[in-house]
Amino acid sequence: MSEVVRVTRSLKATAQDVYDAWTDADRLQQWLCPGPGFVAEASCDPVVGGRYRIVKILDWGADEVTGEYLVVEPPHRLVFTWTADTTGGRATQVSVTLRPDGDTTEMTIVHERLPDRGRREGAAAAWADLAGKLERLLARQPGPGR
Repeated sequence: MSEVVRVTRSLKATAQDVYDAWTDADRLQQWLCPGPGFVAEASCDPVVGGRYRIVKILDWGADEVTGEYLVVEPPHRLVFTWTADTTGGRATQVSVTLRPDGDTTEMTIVHERLPDRGRREGAAAAWADLAGKLERLLARQPGPGR
């Protein structure tokens, strides 16, 4: 497996709608937890240097994710640190790139600096699941840009 986790998904939504799903705490709560879990708390300040916090409730317990926004380029790109129990408490980095393509948006999630192969494999499965959840959310709930 590569040192970098990369998940790409074509979403039937505008880049702005997808971007909003990544940067609005209420919308994050609706999709940013893999599997049967749920997001109990979400807060975010999507500006360079701003912070976010997400508390996910999973079958094995709570996982708190925190980080800082490093790059904020609406509606095309976000880069932020990602620190959680699932990263071994280490600060990793996630980049989200949104590329409009007709009536869809190609979303690419890149997760770097994961400490070991097991965590990379877990992240690859989780991001694939989350991309599917986001796709279903956007299909159900048209955003203001539509």
